Order: sequence, then structure tokens, then C-alpha cells
Amino acid sequence: MENAVDTRELRAFNKALAQYLRWNKREQGPLIEARAARLRFAINRGFRAIAPTKERIEQEAAALGYRIKRGRNRDGTRRTVGQELAARRKSIRFLSVSWLYRAWKRSREGQNTQAAAVSRAKERIGQAIVRTAKGQSHPSVLLESFLEGVQVQNNQRGIVEDSLRGEVADIKAYVRRKQLEKLRALTRG
Repeated sequence: MENAVDTRELRAFNKALAQYLRWNKREQGPLIEARAARLRFAINRGFRAIAPTKERIEQEAAALGYRIKRGRNRDGTRRTVGQELAARRKSIRFLSVSWLYRAWKRSREGQNTQAAAVSRAKERIGQAIVRTAKGQSHPSVLLESFLEGVQVQNNQRGIVEDSLRGEVADIKAYVRRKQLEKLRALTRG
């Protein structure tokens, strides 16, 4: 997803993450991996929220007098209206699923792995590249979705930016809490 995320939001997230890493005493790799997993979950939740319900799909089709744009089957034949509605109901959460990497399990020790999100047809629709093993010089996590609809919906609704803003707010709350604890410890002792 090229240029899918506002660079200001990404810079704010990276700045907050740097503060978080300064105030947290644990190994950097697993901390980054944990934050990436939280971000991935927030993005998934954002895309799930915009998914139409089965009833809304039926209402839209009925409002158009069932004259809906129909796709094609795998053999190239045009779908019937019933088949098209069934396909739309099946794909309700397709965009959010591209952020679910079933093979990626967070690790407290960090890890170097690559996990993919796959469709029912076993096509790769997303991936996570995790480089957070202990001793890694520059730990990182790359989250990607290969679906065009993700980019279109994100550009219209700012789902990824909202998720980044939420994580920045959470990190800042953590840093403020740690600063207050440090201040209290200095004033007491």
C-alpha cells in the first residue's frame, strides 16, 4: 500500500515509540513486536467496523431492483443475482481479514519470521515481516495488505491513521505515567 498512511501520523507514532522504548526497561524487539500486534488489531477492528451487514447488502440490492453489477465466476461465466449476493455476503469481512496473520504469534523473546494472511482461495492477501529477535540491531515489523480495497477505503476513511493516533495516545499515557512515577520517587527520596 504505497502512500497509504499520512507521513505526519507515522512520524508521530515513531517519535512516541522512541519515547516508549526509552522509558521501558525491557528488550526493544519484543516491545516493538507487541506494539505492532496492538496496531494490527486496531487496524483489523477499523476495517471490520466498515463492513456492511448481510441485511444492508440485501437492502441495497432490493433498492436497485436487483439490478446489481455482477461479477464473474472462476470459469468466466456471469454470476446470477443470487450468486452475486451470496458472494458479497461471504466477503463481508474480506478487507479486515487481510490484517490477520494466522502464523504470527507474538513472542516475549522476539523472533525473525514472516507470516501471511491468505484468502479462501489460498492467495496471499497480506503479510507481516517480523525482525525482533534479541540482539537485532534495528528491530522492525512490517505490516502489509495487498488488497486494492484496503487502500481505497483507508484513503476515504483514514482507518490506519486513526489506529496510529490511538496507539500514540496510549504510548503517551504510558510515558506520562512513568514520568510521574519517577518524579514521585525523586521527591520522596
